[in-house]
Amino acid sequence: MLEHVSIDRVRNLSSVSIDLHPGATALFGANGSGKTSFLEAIHVLGVGRSFRTHQAKPVIQHGQDECRVVCRVRQQARSFTMGIEKHRDSSVRARIDGANVASLSELARAMPLVLLDTDSLGLVTGPPEGRRRLLDGTLFHVEHSFLPLWRRYAQAMRQRNGGLRRGILEGDAAWRQELAETGERLTKSRVRIADALSAQLAGMAPKLSAELANVSVVFRPGWDKQLGLVEALERNAQSDAAQGFTQVGPHRGDLRFMVDGVMAADVLSRGQLKLLLIALKLVQGRLIEAGGNGQPVYLVDDLPAELDRAHCANVCAQLGVDRQVILTAVDRGSLEAAWGNGPLRLFHVEQGQIALQS
Repeated sequence: MLEHVSIDRVRNLSSVSIDLHPGATALFGANGSGKTSFLEAIHVLGVGRSFRTHQAKPVIQHGQDECRVVCRVRQQARSFTMGIEKHRDSSVRARIDGANVASLSELARAMPLVLLDTDSLGLVTGPPEGRRRLLDGTLFHVEHSFLPLWRRYAQAMRQRNGGLRRGILEGDAAWRQELAETGERLTKSRVRIADALSAQLAGMAPKLSAELANVSVVFRPGWDKQLGLVEALERNAQSDAAQGFTQVGPHRGDLRFMVDGVMAADVLSRGQLKLLLIALKLVQGRLIEAGGNGQPVYLVDDLPAELDRAHCANVCAQLGVDRQVILTAVDRGSLEAAWGNGPLRLFHVEQGQIALQS
């Protein structure tokens, strides 16, 4: 859990320093006051990037050269400090307990996060890349051997594709073998996590809305499942050479969300799709929790603006009082109503200043 957060020069948050407690914390205030920027700052520290933009410059306060986020974190019996600086020249420096990190993945391992924001609806309705990230991001926390395997596959893919583009791979059986070996193993891990996600989603989704009772998940590996990956790569070898890239494999994998055998995006309303997205993120959190490496921090951005009071209350009920949750909304009353009778620590945000409320 997060015990303390210090934020400097992130958007309109010039200098913010607050203590956080277990359970639920709510930030309320007018649009543009800095509520979402607070969540964004935590996300930058935990993931290495914003959830609102892929660029560093918009995150850094206007007129400043860098921004900084530092947190004190407790995971199980260990307490430590972690921090990140992002600069306008795109350079990044991150540390855990004063030691430089070799990879930003070390931040994610130290402080798991689950972001609930309905702006990410493309995870359900958009291209497969986001759904692969959902699977792989969950596996990162659940199976520690997954990241080295994913990197090995990605490196082989880059090297093979580079050779294909330059037309220098007359015979690439060795590359195909490496892709097949790592790709099959990677896909087996994805199948395991997709099955776990599907099983938990079947129980979670109806708790948010009865209209999601028949949602199911179909995993697609990225090649003809009647074939092994070696054979699929061999069959596509000439076409790959002509196109200049590898056309089959886990990098083309996907999840499909179905309702009674029909694509969910074709039959669910926008509001129902938002609830399906939230259910997916809640299930992701459950799977990370079950991985045994500590509970994630849940960042929940402005649910009352997207969902009615009853559905907000359903989501909050699933978050529960035994998780650390940071919520935002324009109106204090909507947050208190959604959270119910559980303890809720309130902060008012105005013009980049955050003040504890009684």
